[in-house]
Amino acid sequence: MKNLKFGLCFSIMALSLSLNVAAKNRISETIENDSLSDKGKNDRGILLNAANATEVRTVEIGLPIGSPSVLLNGLPVIGCGWPNSTSNHWRSEMLLSHTNLMTIPTVAVSLGEIGYGVDSYMETGGDIFKGKIKYIGNNFGAQNFDLNLSGPLARKWYYTLSAYQNFDPGSFDLKFTNFADRAQFYTAGLTHLFNNDRSSFSVYYKYNNLHPLTTASNYAPFIYNGDGSVSELDNFRIGRDSYFPVDGRMTYRDARTGEMKDRNLYDVVKTRVHEVSAFFDHPLNDKMQLSLKTRFSTADNGVTNQLTMGVLKDVTTQYADGSGSYTGNVQRRLSQIDLSKVNDFFFAAVLKGRTGSHDWKLGLNETYSHVDYARSTTQYYHEIAPNPKKVVYDGKVYSDFNSSTEYDKGFENRLALYLMDTWKIGSGFKVDYGVRLEYFHLDVNYIPNRRFSDFYLGTTYTDEDGKQQTVATTNHVKNGLNYDFTLVPTWNITPNFGLTGEIHFLRQYRHLEGYSGTELPYYSYRPFTLGRAGIFYNNPFINVVSAFTYGRRTNDYARLTVMSDDVGQNTAMVGASSGIETIGWTTDAMIYPFTGFQLHFMLTLQSPKYTGYNFEAFGKQYDFSDKTATQQSKVLIEIDPSYTYKRFNVWANFRYFSKQYVNVGNSVYFNGRWETFAGVNYKVNKFLTLNANTVNFLNQKGAKGSISGSELITDGSKYAGTLMAGGYIRPFTVEVGAKINF
Repeated sequence: MKNLKFGLCFSIMALSLSLNVAAKNRISETIENDSLSDKGKNDRGILLNAANATEVRTVEIGLPIGSPSVLLNGLPVIGCGWPNSTSNHWRSEMLLSHTNLMTIPTVAVSLGEIGYGVDSYMETGGDIFKGKIKYIGNNFGAQNFDLNLSGPLARKWYYTLSAYQNFDPGSFDLKFTNFADRAQFYTAGLTHLFNNDRSSFSVYYKYNNLHPLTTASNYAPFIYNGDGSVSELDNFRIGRDSYFPVDGRMTYRDARTGEMKDRNLYDVVKTRVHEVSAFFDHPLNDKMQLSLKTRFSTADNGVTNQLTMGVLKDVTTQYADGSGSYTGNVQRRLSQIDLSKVNDFFFAAVLKGRTGSHDWKLGLNETYSHVDYARSTTQYYHEIAPNPKKVVYDGKVYSDFNSSTEYDKGFENRLALYLMDTWKIGSGFKVDYGVRLEYFHLDVNYIPNRRFSDFYLGTTYTDEDGKQQTVATTNHVKNGLNYDFTLVPTWNITPNFGLTGEIHFLRQYRHLEGYSGTELPYYSYRPFTLGRAGIFYNNPFINVVSAFTYGRRTNDYARLTVMSDDVGQNTAMVGASSGIETIGWTTDAMIYPFTGFQLHFMLTLQSPKYTGYNFEAFGKQYDFSDKTATQQSKVLIEIDPSYTYKRFNVWANFRYFSKQYVNVGNSVYFNGRWETFAGVNYKVNKFLTLNANTVNFLNQKGAKGSISGSELITDGSKYAGTLMAGGYIRPFTVEVGAKINF
């Protein structure tokens, strides 16, 4: 599913999130929130996703980014971003009492990651029975039902019960199943108050059952015009027609056992999650609070992606189902079936206190993840049409089994001690600082053997020297020290005007996912440097902050699945080393021109470039140093107006992304685009709220993201007018819903 595995990263845009102004706060208060305190901000549209209705929005941050850091009651939802998925464990459901945006300093010190984060909290129940019901439906037939009940169970004992049901067919018609996303989440919680209601103990159990096919089904063919634009085919509507093979079946060789299997992909793509969490909060005195948190999670994951790997022109062949002959263009695809079992354990002990002019937090984190992961790959071909039928190519329906397979089995353990402090020195000057020291231990079995057709664990092959070899795992152990040093000074020169800055030095060892290829990562750890410096100004009508930012990360390692210009050659998996450097400027403002109306505006100019990007494929050396990072824009604009009048609220969200390069060679690109959202809410009474929302109301059509197999294209001009395939933004969607509180 992930061919380019960079993990969580840093950048200009992520740093700009530290600058965001909360809608109901002044800049001075916002900078308090940007400190290492627990004060959070609203989600700033994090849950508005133009690519996927069920995922937390991946905010462009100047570098390729993995999963955002999402916390539930102060603990990570998942230990590693792959092969686990945040949306399989967490969604924005009625179970949540509130959600906050976590700033970069908080994420860096408390989690040891770089980027933004989302912290959410579950309902606990109270002395009065409370119920929340939410329903959402859209014009494509999706329906979402969400229920939470909470209240007293006995004296000082409280309960919460939640059920989340998602029935989403997508914006197209999948012929082999009814839903592109079918999700069921069930949660039960129990809370006990004691010590005159100052202390609490809570325990939760959660069960999730999902069939998430959205990522695998969001592909479409189009004509790449050579100027950054694409055109629809006459017989295919982008976002409205399905490009998933009509039978929904896949034949593959199990990468672990070598067994040949033929299965319905809806049955393959399933996840079962069990979670148990416990939380203890107790005040030691009036100025000191102790919190203990723990969670154990087990997930059986089945994931698929059906990569588009180039088009073969003017082929005459037979349909695979025997229904007749076919003449025309043929889509080559690579099926990836990723099966894994992941066990995560989290523990956190946090002591918070106030001493003189210091607000401090001392924390201990333990994160343990055990992963058993294998990817089985199959190459196949189909016609270019809605709900395409597979065709025979070179005498075969399926071929090239496991030539780009992945495998790793092992665990990683991270034990960290951190300190966060806000020191109010006086005269409008304060310093937020934090230190994190983390012991890292990794023990993994990986397969160092080169990949070839019909590869699997235990098979034999003849190496380059003519010797017989057996595919087997090799053990690798790594111990190291991760760290983060963060400093965030703020100086209010006047009550309305001041200076702010931020600096981070962080080192992070590679997670387990870095070891599932044919070789060890070129670098065992990655150093990060981030910084910003700027000014802020407040008055009753406008709050604004503007800052220059800089970021640098080295020792990146990625695995790419590439294809040769020779259609007869199989795809190959290669390793690539790189680094990224970015510099830019962000201005973020909240404007209050009259009662009830507010306008958020943010402008970012940035220049994220590779400091090195080198690999060898099909006997040729490639060097893409100094190229612009893929899928990153140099100009970002966000405009969020909102108006409230009595019981009505009208809002919109406009995001502009300038030109984005599709491949590391910068030879193929997509033009700038707007992503748009809007909605209206009407509070009928204290029990009922009605809403209507739209996604992509400008009805922009076109491709976004990446084009699999384009990495080796060095001259994009010759591809003008060429048939390609890739991802796209969600089509124009209308959602209606209601929320009932009782």
